[in-house]
Amino acid sequence: MSFVKFSNDFLMETFTLVDNFFITQYLPFCDEKQIKVYLYGLFLCTNPSKENSMESLLTALDVKEEEVNEIYQYFEDMGMVQIISKNPLEVKYLSLKRSMQTPKKYKSEKWNDFNIHLQQLFPERMLTPNEYNEYYMFIDDTKIDTDAMLMIVQYCINLKGMSVRYPYILTVARNWVQDGVRTMDDVEAKLEEYDAQKDQITKVLAALGRKGSADIEEKQMFTKWTKTYGYDLGAILTAVKGLKSNKSFKKLDSKLDEFYKLSIFSAEEMDDYQARRDHLIELAISINKSLGIYYQSTDHEIETYIVPWTTKGFSDDALLLIAHQCFITNIRTLDGMGNVVSKFYSKGLLTSESINEYTRIQLERDERIKKIIEATGRSRTVTQTDRDYYSTWTGIWGFDEDIILYAASQSVSRTYPVQYINQLLSQYKSAGITTYEQAVKFRPYDASKIKRDYEEREYTKEELQSIITNLDSLSEADL
Repeated sequence: MSFVKFSNDFLMETFTLVDNFFITQYLPFCDEKQIKVYLYGLFLCTNPSKENSMESLLTALDVKEEEVNEIYQYFEDMGMVQIISKNPLEVKYLSLKRSMQTPKKYKSEKWNDFNIHLQQLFPERMLTPNEYNEYYMFIDDTKIDTDAMLMIVQYCINLKGMSVRYPYILTVARNWVQDGVRTMDDVEAKLEEYDAQKDQITKVLAALGRKGSADIEEKQMFTKWTKTYGYDLGAILTAVKGLKSNKSFKKLDSKLDEFYKLSIFSAEEMDDYQARRDHLIELAISINKSLGIYYQSTDHEIETYIVPWTTKGFSDDALLLIAHQCFITNIRTLDGMGNVVSKFYSKGLLTSESINEYTRIQLERDERIKKIIEATGRSRTVTQTDRDYYSTWTGIWGFDEDIILYAASQSVSRTYPVQYINQLLSQYKSAGITTYEQAVKFRPYDASKIKRDYEEREYTKEELQSIITNLDSLSEADL
């Protein structure tokens, strides 16, 4: 299922068409990741032959799934898209002209004072009715005080100048509301918090090779790192050192998001991880080569697959061996390999030696099962059902190989030989037969032709449930 698609009224062409309305009204107020996600999603919509999936977008843009979810939630709030499903994410791109339609009318009398003060903040241009309406809807939805909203508008003007537009202002306000800002006092506290962080942010900017001050998004990022994630300045500066190129607040944000997901919090842990990072990249590339796949960036792969696998204790050789086995058996995706890795983990097989030994044992068992199949006069490959039967015959019923082979030889003329082996071994078990000699002397019977000389009776539902429930706990003596 495609996770992004057009609504019926969105123009489709053989090329990626970007509405000028997006460029003039939205693009100036979107951050880099928001622009990338919107445009790449648009590209997926116009190219149905391409792989239209969350994984392809994450790989192409080197972003995280939760970031994409947040971005599309923002776009939905702006009326640009419709989220059809959140899990899995499925998004419909809407006509941008529709996003500018006023969905709700407000009585102007209620907003007279707010309108006057808001317009005074923009002496160089007249605000449009649609802009006013966006503020009204936001205030109604979030229950933020109008005076607090005006303070946020003024703060954004101070940062961006008179050209700042309402999408940017409402994005700032929405983030602050999520932090509990509702009143003028809350806004003042938020501004004091930013002022207190000023010296630390200046040091981060210097480490990034930047001069000047941080903008509102960068201040919010810094608050997230310190307040939500709990990183101190030393850890943040260590993370900066790990950025190889294009050092920026956004790159640093992605790096700290990655560390947080991996439960890496101290500068020492970051240094250790960075030392292993090159090795993890090499391992990811080698695994991809074994699977026959290629990704331009391995960042998502390392975070989602490689680190969890190595954290479980798998050695590099074990993972490469599993990748090779997956390729041979036509499992050629990381998700598919992940399922195989999970199966080996459940069996405690974490090294190439233990996996090879397990494989050897399974192949030897298949050879024994194949001899049993050949003893029935048939020639075919071994199936999982055959393995399950064999495990029952040897492990649960306790029969030796020679008895099973003899039972197989007695099924040569049967239409369904495996079914007959099951029936015959069941008779052996009931008769207490444990040796090959006893099996040869035994004369099997046809249960369907035996006269019932016992009294039949009806059983209650409770009686039958009791017997069926307790089958696992019955001992040989009970039977």
